[in-house]
Amino acid sequence: MIARRLAVLLSIMMVACIGCPGTKMPTSSVDDSTFVRTMVELQRLQYDSTLDSLMRDSTRRIILRRHGLTTSELVQAARAMAYDPARAERVWTAISNARTPGGFKPLRRATTPQAPQHIATPSRP
Repeated sequence: MIARRLAVLLSIMMVACIGCPGTKMPTSSVDDSTFVRTMVELQRLQYDSTLDSLMRDSTRRIILRRHGLTTSELVQAARAMAYDPARAERVWTAISNARTPGGFKPLRRATTPQAPQHIATPSRP
């Protein structure tokens, strides 16, 4: 829910900033690849229906921490992108391309290994 709100907020800010050409251009210390990886993980989290709201919020903080970002830095990076539409298009295309045709790639989860199955062979007399 919060990730969806963040995505909507980022989109609105990008559109609003494009329409305000007389303002000072914000800068960002977040490189594009970090922004893309972070947004892809946040979008995957948004569509993970196995988590409750507390777990989702905790996981969101973990994702940002893993990439060395704060929420304000992520928002600032989106604002900076709004002033360069070609760059913003490349970044959003990279985020979209991280998805599989049927939706987001599943999060890697630890699975229990399956024991090998042996098929008995007939014995010869």
